Amino acid sequence: MKFVVREWAELISDPISMGEQDQRIFEHADLPAVIDKLSVTLRLKIRSHSTDWATILHKGTGHPVRTPGLWLAAHKSTLCPQFTGNWQNCVALDINEGLLLNRWYHLAYTLSDPEKRLDFYLDGEWVGFNSIKNVKTQKVVFNDAPLHIGRAFTHIGFNGEISNVRYFNWRLSAEEVKEDFFNEFQKKPIVYGSKIAIVHVSTGKYLSTKGIKYDLGRDDQQFMVICNDREIDLKNDVWTITRAKGTRVILGDPVSLDTIVVLEHQATGLNLHSHDTSHEKFTPISKHQQVTLCGIGNTDDKWRIQRFNHDSGHLMNGDIISLFHVNTNKPLYSHTILLGDGSQEVSCHGDGSETNNKWRIELIG
Repeated sequence: MKFVVREWAELISDPISMGEQDQRIFEHADLPAVIDKLSVTLRLKIRSHSTDWATILHKGTGHPVRTPGLWLAAHKSTLCPQFTGNWQNCVALDINEGLLLNRWYHLAYTLSDPEKRLDFYLDGEWVGFNSIKNVKTQKVVFNDAPLHIGRAFTHIGFNGEISNVRYFNWRLSAEEVKEDFFNEFQKKPIVYGSKIAIVHVSTGKYLSTKGIKYDLGRDDQQFMVICNDREIDLKNDVWTITRAKGTRVILGDPVSLDTIVVLEHQATGLNLHSHDTSHEKFTPISKHQQVTLCGIGNTDDKWRIQRFNHDSGHLMNGDIISLFHVNTNKPLYSHTILLGDGSQEVSCHGDGSETNNKWRIELIG
């Protein structure tokens, strides 16, 4: 009787740049022990399409042995996961959709001889499978050769970046693939309806309010937004991510980066708001653009959310972001300047590149 301890290893963590002649080689003995199942997940960004077949990964001794194998087709970078069977050297699955350039993708390859199937996932979604027809006689052939990332044998490698390459000695379920896509080992996704806190990175203080009002006229008094303390106040520091009017999303959908959202303050039900500086509507000390809580519900409540390195994908717990006020294209900003009550002044200011424009997302629930 055989018992298999589930093991996985992250072979590449942070993004590395690869050219067509670059490769990383991992010896069989350094990988989790595989008997009859395996999975590989990774993140990939292609800079240019190759004029020939390009290797992403290939475990084997040469062209006839390829379990697991993953290639990009020439010119359009469609994905082609493969394995070796005892009846055929190359058993392939063609994924029709090509990868766009300069965009990060999450890829997942799962293979099982007992289940007689290869499954492939793109950004957490199941996009194809190949099943063995003659289950009594046909088998997946595994091997004890090195794993190549990038260039392998006669095939060139890809031109792009790769990260978070994980090798598992079991067949991941669809749910486990989704968790890996959302980086469940470290992070959780932010979805529409998530309750979050927003922390100013430089000072460690939470975006908040104390109920003090800007006096913008008899019929227009809005609450001042400040950074309050380094310890979270679950009453005043919690916000809900909601959709902006005109966007086609539903509650529970992941929040894409570089998208427009509305941030509702949980305690007051008012929206994070800003406006231009006409009629001397400035912050008290720095004379920057004001940030307030407002219940009018107009276009001045819209904010564009971006990861600070301008990456694509979805918003995750712990991400460092910048928030741009849509109507004025000014980013949310704070600094060490304190107001009379000891709270930290918040405004919209700068071009988004300053350290004081960095904010961290914390998932509350």
